[in-house]
Amino acid sequence: MFRHVLVAGIGALGSEVVKGLGLLGYKSVSLADADILQKKNISRSLLFRFGTAGQSKVAHALDQLRVWFPQTHWSGNPVEIADVEQEQFLNAEVLFSCVDTDLARAEMAALSARYRVPVCDAGLGGTSTRVGRVSWFPATDSACFACLLTSRRRAELFSMWESDVHACWAHKQNEQPSWTSTSTMASIVAGLQVEVALSAVGKNKDAFSMHLDLDQVPAFRTIQHHRSADCPLHDEISGITFPVCTLAECSTCRRQFSPNRRIAWIRRWAVCPSCDSRELVIRQSVRDALIGSAS
Repeated sequence: MFRHVLVAGIGALGSEVVKGLGLLGYKSVSLADADILQKKNISRSLLFRFGTAGQSKVAHALDQLRVWFPQTHWSGNPVEIADVEQEQFLNAEVLFSCVDTDLARAEMAALSARYRVPVCDAGLGGTSTRVGRVSWFPATDSACFACLLTSRRRAELFSMWESDVHACWAHKQNEQPSWTSTSTMASIVAGLQVEVALSAVGKNKDAFSMHLDLDQVPAFRTIQHHRSADCPLHDEISGITFPVCTLAECSTCRRQFSPNRRIAWIRRWAVCPSCDSRELVIRQSVRDALIGSAS
């Protein structure tokens, strides 16, 4: 049984994962999710059934989980996983990835490499609402999530958190098709995700995925993953950082402001405080910022 775990993403899948962790009596669980509750979230998860739209997902989840599973120490913050304080990673035995974007998964691969924390990732939907996948990345010399990407895709994602140049494709990040799910598939895949982590930690030295497709026969298969020689996350781990933007300029109204947030966060979410434009230029950044310094 794990003493302390991190859970990134408290959507339909993540809420089922934390329910499973609570039922198993885990000692300590910390949550990270920057989103707020929407009406669609409330209808898809038992955890949010009595929630209020507009409330922080993490805040509502913590209130419910502390009542349901008082034997577990629940903590968390309404931030993205890359903004979680480094102490959490140093104490964690596994990181449960319940997010729905390549960028978030790539950031977790970097965090896993830096802190040597294994990642148990899962996804739902894609080609069908009856499809799910659970992947194990043991934070050794085996494959990470970034190894599974093409060289071009890796370069795009790493550029988004490092580069001062706002590439034209960055506007499309929030438009990428998300994997959808039903509540029943979320429960099935989340249960498998927790079980994989329990059985694989400290034992499986190689990365693999378990793919479940209830529209196919056979419905279940295991995929072995191999480390990519081109993946930079296996080089000098100590040099990997998430740079913080200290000065940005709006290309529309020329307003300059100090967001003090990660460049990747600026690319995804930031707007000009004067005109709401997303055409922002990074003018200054801190390249040696520690994880969590911008939270």
